[in-house]
Amino acid sequence: MRMKKKSKVIIIGGGIGGLSIAPLLSQKDYDVEIFESENTLGGRANIIKQDGFTFDTGPSLLNYPWVYEDYFSKLGKNFYDYVQLVKVDPAVNFLWKDKTNLQLSTDLNTLSNEVSKFSENDRYGIIEFFKNSQKKYDLAFKHLVTKNSSNIFSWLKNTGLKNLFKLGLLNNMYSEIGKYFEEEKVIEAFSSYSMYLGDSPYKLPGFFSILPFGELQYGLWMPKGGMYGLVEGLIKLNKESNVKINTDTKIKKIITEKNRAVGVLLENNKEIFSDLVVSNVDSRSTYKYLLGDKVKTKKYKMTPAVYTFYWAINKEIDSMTHHTIFLPENFKKTFNELFKENKIPEDLPFYISVPSQTDKSLAPKGKSSVFVLVPCPVISKSTNKYDEKTLDKIKDKIFERIQIQNINLTKSDIIFEKIWSPDDWGRKFNLYDGSAFGPSHNFFQIGPFRESNKSQKIENLFFVGASTTPGTGVPMCVLSSQMTLEKILSGKTHV
Repeated sequence: MRMKKKSKVIIIGGGIGGLSIAPLLSQKDYDVEIFESENTLGGRANIIKQDGFTFDTGPSLLNYPWVYEDYFSKLGKNFYDYVQLVKVDPAVNFLWKDKTNLQLSTDLNTLSNEVSKFSENDRYGIIEFFKNSQKKYDLAFKHLVTKNSSNIFSWLKNTGLKNLFKLGLLNNMYSEIGKYFEEEKVIEAFSSYSMYLGDSPYKLPGFFSILPFGELQYGLWMPKGGMYGLVEGLIKLNKESNVKINTDTKIKKIITEKNRAVGVLLENNKEIFSDLVVSNVDSRSTYKYLLGDKVKTKKYKMTPAVYTFYWAINKEIDSMTHHTIFLPENFKKTFNELFKENKIPEDLPFYISVPSQTDKSLAPKGKSSVFVLVPCPVISKSTNKYDEKTLDKIKDKIFERIQIQNINLTKSDIIFEKIWSPDDWGRKFNLYDGSAFGPSHNFFQIGPFRESNKSQKIENLFFVGASTTPGTGVPMCVLSSQMTLEKILSGKTHV
């Protein structure tokens, strides 16, 4: 008896989204092949190794472990057979120039003591914040975030109109967090997550207050060996799922016939045909570079670009924990400079991760691996040129701030460094306009307003990852793989 030929799926890009959807498709009896242009998988969640030092290039901590547990269980697997997690607690330390700090912890007593340093009433505020945020969080993930809705009405209907106020959708993030705390610094710390969502907390929907809550409630973690340990776990899962993986293989374009994606053309001009194409490349980059702007697409406001620094340090840094965020004196002014005036803020906000504080294997004994991330405007809008002069200025500002905070780290402590500019990020990973985290998350760029997991322009073309629903961040990319699978299995592959 003749066996029916499996439908073939080509996945462009081996980032978190591509690596997540491939096993799901294989489980549904598709013949799956990934094409990755770099020589390592993981996309933005990549790795640099040199002289005994290991650096994660992008994400530096793992949050929402339940997302990975749920994902692996859908494949009949145990997440912890693939990835070993180490808890990071204390989690994040926020620093201000006046030497005050807020150290986050998943231990409620410790956290309560921290916020009460500023205002005793905030000890009660943190309890209320947890109580109400849990309701928001459960509502969001059950009814909103992971729902494939084609229009605003069905999306909001999923939520229930009575829940709109509970979710904070009609409020902004800063005001929503401000309901619970008297101290401005606490509000600023919890609101600062908005920077990576691509807009000011004075503009983003209030329901994003669930982000700091989610990290506090479910903890911050690091896979053993760094965040790349998650990528390695996914690679192992893909191999067990019979997914074919190609690295160092660049796609020149998506082949279309009569407005239908039918395969890809490799850089060596080899054509490979398929029944479906799933792009893990940013949707705007997919249309612009892989389809040659054949179709008119919506213009999205993008999240910031970034400069990233990877420093091999000649000593252990005892004055910093795993993750430190340096906040500016004038919070609102800084957000205006970054998102309205499109310039690198004068009072530079940035974060430093020292993963070797948590996992000693990431640096030689007595030394440290350090990762620094500085948000800046996307390439096309920036009033600053991303050249050597700008780079030197940023680096000087980082070390000036480090000195203000009395941290025992100087330029002379650097054994070697690698630096990626916005242009480097854009070129390496096809990031549209150098945007590090995909489209922004203002109200009109989430849910049904965001790029759908199924292309509305090209038949049999699907998207997975940060540029599509539900949004940016590693757990969201994993969730997007399940949402994209839903679209594929619905059988509605026609526009």
